[in-house]
This record gives sequence, structure tokens and C-alpha cells, in this order.
Amino acid sequence: MIRSCFQAIIPDIGEFLPHHHFWTEAAFAEERARVFGHCWLYMGVFDATSALSADMAGLRFEILRQGETLRGICRDGDRVHPLEVDRCGALVFARVAREGGPTLAQHLHPYTERLAAMSANCVNPEPPVGIPFQANWKALIENTMDDFHGSTVHPQTIHPAVHPDWQTHLTTERHGANSDSRWRLADGTADWWTKLDAKLKMAKFAEEPFYRHTFIFPNFYLASFYGAVVIPHRVDPVAPDASVLRWQLFLPTTRLETARDRAFHRSTASYLIASAADVIDEDRPVCEAVQQGRPGILGNGVYGRRERRILDFHQAMLRQLAATA
Repeated sequence: MIRSCFQAIIPDIGEFLPHHHFWTEAAFAEERARVFGHCWLYMGVFDATSALSADMAGLRFEILRQGETLRGICRDGDRVHPLEVDRCGALVFARVAREGGPTLAQHLHPYTERLAAMSANCVNPEPPVGIPFQANWKALIENTMDDFHGSTVHPQTIHPAVHPDWQTHLTTERHGANSDSRWRLADGTADWWTKLDAKLKMAKFAEEPFYRHTFIFPNFYLASFYGAVVIPHRVDPVAPDASVLRWQLFLPTTRLETARDRAFHRSTASYLIASAADVIDEDRPVCEAVQQGRPGILGNGVYGRRERRILDFHQAMLRQLAATA
């Protein structure tokens, strides 16, 4: 009865990914073959680096740069598959080469142009960070898509930084497998960024007093602050109950002429990295506790309108698994 009433409110409730996909070896192998062995995957930023590599779900992706050309292979145990490599602005994506399937632009739809514009700020890179989680990779995806967990999991970090009137200033766009969420910064936070900008003269891809989070299926999201700072994130599956969250901060300072400018840039970047690490340190025990409790769940939860991105992700996974079966 409760489910029927809820379906009357949100009639397209759809289906959930089977629970065993969060802890069994069989499901992990299925996702390796049908998701990570088929989909476009974020590899890194196209810059002066001559090589990019990634390990996801037991697959090893290796990309070499030759001038403006990118070539790569995927190692699956003793088997080697060629990669199709493409770019969206400075963002490099690859998939195991095959006939048919969506182009990169189609895979990123409708965020291709927005991501390319945001990627212009992938300058002044800080060292990449990898943080291990004892949780299935999809638990991390669900966590980051939960717009409301800022006030409960991050009451001293994220919650004070965004506008308290979430009904007016939290906006979510849903486009099937991909989605975008933006939350207006609190007045005090916006003032802090304005003062920081006056000192650093940051490049901006847009005038945005927001925290923005753009998700691209299956495991990539690009976070941004103030229309300037961008942080690409990728969730790498390691095992059914283990994953690594990889991210990199780009602080697009344009004022770097003097030693004082460079020192202020370094201190600001260090502060932002430490702040991001604090947030992730709060997320990790929650995701790991959820992972420990997954085998004991009795049924599916109920998702409100603001949480539909999570259910969209489940449906995208189901479509991908079925399409390549």
C-alpha cells in the first residue's frame, strides 16, 4: 500500500539494481565485462603528461601521448585490447574499441559543452590524490549523489558553506545516466571566494556563485566552486567491497608572477586540498558502514524527488548490463 501511494506521487519509480551487485564476486565480474569493458571512462587531463594509466575492476588502461594524438590499450589479464581514445576539452576518456556504441559526445550528453568549458580551468595541477574505501564503488556514487547528506554527514564542513534555503537554491538536473546538481554558496562563503579571487585573479569558466557537481556515468564527476576551481573525481572499483576515490585539484590562478603570488597560491591550494580531505574523511566511515550492512538489508528504500539521481544511476546500470548481455 505504501509503495502504491508513493508510485502515485512519483509514477516512474523504476527498478533497483539487485542487492548482490554490492558485494558478490559474480556481480563484480559482470560489471567488469559489461560496464568497464564497454563504457567511456575518464582517464585524466590532457596536459604535458606523456602517459595516463588507470586500474578499474581488474582492467588496466594505458594511454600514451604522441604529439596531439592519444593511443592506448586495455590489459585484461593476458588479453590486450585496443582502446578508442577521445577528449572533451582537456578531459581524456577511453573505452575498449568496438563497433557501434555511442560517441564520446553522445555519452556525455547533454554536458559535453559544459564539461569542455569547465576543463579549460584544469591548469596549475596539484598532485593527484587516491583515497581507499572499504566499500563497493557504487556506494560512493550513491553517497555523492545524495544532495541532502551535507547537513547530516558534513554539518561542520559542507553544510555551513551552502545556502540554508535548499528549496530555492539547490537545483538538480536529470538526464538519464548523467546529471548535474548545483547549490548556491552561503553569503559568507561567497564573500570568502570573492576576496580570494581579488588576490589570486582566478580564471573563470562562468560567473557561478555555486558548488556544482556534474556526474557522468558510470564513475566520473566534476566538482567546481565559484565557477573557477575544478576537481575531477573518479571512483575506481578494486573488489566487490573495495574502491579508490581519485581526485585532483586545479586552482586556476592567473597571478603567479612574483614569489609572494606563488606562495599564496600554494597555501590556498593546500588549504582547499585539506578541506576536501576532511569532507572525504567524513564520507568514508558512512560508506563503509553501509557496505557492512548491505547483505542484511530487507528491501529497497524509498527515494524522494531530490534523490532521484541515485535511482537514475541504478536504471542506467541495469540498461548497460542488459545491453551488453
